Amino acid sequence: MNHMNEFFWIPLLIISAICLVGVIFLCIGIGLAFREKKKRSVCTQPVIATVVDIRNQAIGASSYAGTGETNVTSWFPVYEYTANGTSRRKQAFMGTARSEVSIGQKVELYVNPERPDEFYCPTEKTASVRKVFTGVGIACISVAVIIAIILCVI
Repeated sequence: MNHMNEFFWIPLLIISAICLVGVIFLCIGIGLAFREKKKRSVCTQPVIATVVDIRNQAIGASSYAGTGETNVTSWFPVYEYTANGTSRRKQAFMGTARSEVSIGQKVELYVNPERPDEFYCPTEKTASVRKVFTGVGIACISVAVIIAIILCVI
């Protein structure tokens, strides 16, 4: 048996893993796009909200953080708005690397008239997050295909 053929499964495993990661990222990007489109279609009632709090949350940090681990903090504004005669407080779906609003600031939100707890904020950066996931997914799948083509030629 040829030495190269004995270990064909190693590059195949690597290609499969890269492709799987790409498919997962691509699916998340597509899911975010569908979620954003659905929110925009059902959340049609404009309301003026006030930023009443800005919560910071450590993302990806474990309680067993070592001294070399980097903690990433995201800032989530909490909006207060009135819809259908009821005052509501809701935290933003998407956090940011630094606080981009200030407490007391007025922001326009769009609320679902059927379910006033559901809203979207046009200033949230969901499009950039969606593009990152989609781009990483496409890049991983492309790398996997290129590696497979190179290995087939060799």
